[in-house]
Amino acid sequence: MEVKEMKAEISKKFSKSAWILLACWIGFFLLFTIIGFTVYNKEDYYPGHYTNLYWYGIRYATVGSVENVREGSLVLVLFINLLLLTLVPLIYYLIGMRKRKLSELIANEKEIIGSYAGFIPISKITLKMPIEKVDNIVAVKNFFFLYTGKALRIASTSGVIRIPYVLNADEVVSFLSEGIEKARKKRAEMPEKIPEKPQVDVAEGLKKFAELRDAGIITEEEFQQKKKELLG
Repeated sequence: MEVKEMKAEISKKFSKSAWILLACWIGFFLLFTIIGFTVYNKEDYYPGHYTNLYWYGIRYATVGSVENVREGSLVLVLFINLLLLTLVPLIYYLIGMRKRKLSELIANEKEIIGSYAGFIPISKITLKMPIEKVDNIVAVKNFFFLYTGKALRIASTSGVIRIPYVLNADEVVSFLSEGIEKARKKRAEMPEKIPEKPQVDVAEGLKKFAELRDAGIITEEEFQQKKKELLG
């Protein structure tokens, strides 16, 4: 008999929510950078005036007369802003890519086999669970997913496992739900095991009862009754 199988398809395409979050992050940082540049004019003690340029109160340049021009750190300010602008999306992307590479799931009528990312995204946890151990499985849609698809949430007595970015999550849930229901029915239909009676050595038992009869402890009728029980 051929065993049916279902494999989770892990997404490789960025979701719309990821592009929206990236656009919001860039817009926020550009606005943050522009607002941070303010200009203060201060009178110099020497003839003429000079202008101090600030970014959120931090002076990055001083501009004035030829005798009083000092190079500032505008390039450093812009570099720090650019670094912060790209660092957060880059870390988010690397974590998502690592989770996608570690996520794998193949389900059949007997068990679930695969792997998923642990609490620390770089760690890999191997998954091998009999289908009767699964309590339930659902497909969850998360707005903050980097890739398209849904997350599979597998609940069991040992805890909850999440496998993200699954394109055919609904099909996997339907397949496993059917398998879980079959396993439950099979367990319910199994007859209860009747404890086996310990085997008795008939010859040894007859010998003991015969000795009791000869010693007068039991009567002949009682001996015959015990003999029938042992032989029966």
